[in-house]
Amino acid sequence: MNPYINKKIIKCIDGNKYFTNDYITSEEPLEIRLSDGKNTEPVSVIMRTPVDDFPLAVGFLFDEGMLKIKDFQGVNYDYGAKINEKNNIVIVSVNKIDYDLTNQRNFYVNSSCGVCGKTNIENVFIKNSKFVKIKDRVEHNLISLLPKKMRENQEIFRYTGGIHAAAIFDYNGNLISISEDIGRHNAVDKSIGKLLLNGISRMEDTIMQVSGRASFEIVQKAAMFGISIISSVSAPSSLAVELADTFNITLISFARDNKFNIYTHDERIL
Repeated sequence: MNPYINKKIIKCIDGNKYFTNDYITSEEPLEIRLSDGKNTEPVSVIMRTPVDDFPLAVGFLFDEGMLKIKDFQGVNYDYGAKINEKNNIVIVSVNKIDYDLTNQRNFYVNSSCGVCGKTNIENVFIKNSKFVKIKDRVEHNLISLLPKKMRENQEIFRYTGGIHAAAIFDYNGNLISISEDIGRHNAVDKSIGKLLLNGISRMEDTIMQVSGRASFEIVQKAAMFGISIISSVSAPSSLAVELADTFNITLISFARDNKFNIYTHDERIL
């Protein structure tokens, strides 16, 4: 599978039509299943760009509170599936399925605005009782550099110009993990999933730079992994600000052109 396709198109300039080729970001469904060796349960179907499928599956399950790293055994494609489905079904193997799948929060897949206030904040409390500690601080100049650093490492974006990214940096600006996807939240799951697959289940004193806006789901996923600073190039939502404030996360938006807005916990920024 390829994260982008090359398609013949017609470009219109000043009313004149020209035949040319263009790269388009791929979008395909991915079914994620959980298996304890005895039972295999379907968890969710996610529309995604077909790259970094294993980090996506593991990151999604972890960020949604459905996977404990101590129970994780492995991840693979369902090689018993039909040929046309083989690379679109991922099975995550665990010691035990320690989650009530009837509580699965499908609204993330179905709607970006199916979240309402206090009830969902409490759901995050239940899944993640650890607040992010305020320890070291970051120079403001570094925050301004991160969007460009992320863009320089976006391989698919160079071709299509139409894909989101999420990158995790340390406080010195060193890139730790980056992934791209047509969905913002998928890119976050992938970046976190890469670290989970390397045995890292929490990483404080890190900055997550994301393209697009900062929504509740972005902050929730970052909180699950202990990310202390989130920076986005576009606006935050009110619930994202509320959740970031609750979990002691510094939320920064409109990070571009050497300026940005700090919405929560500015004490981390020098």
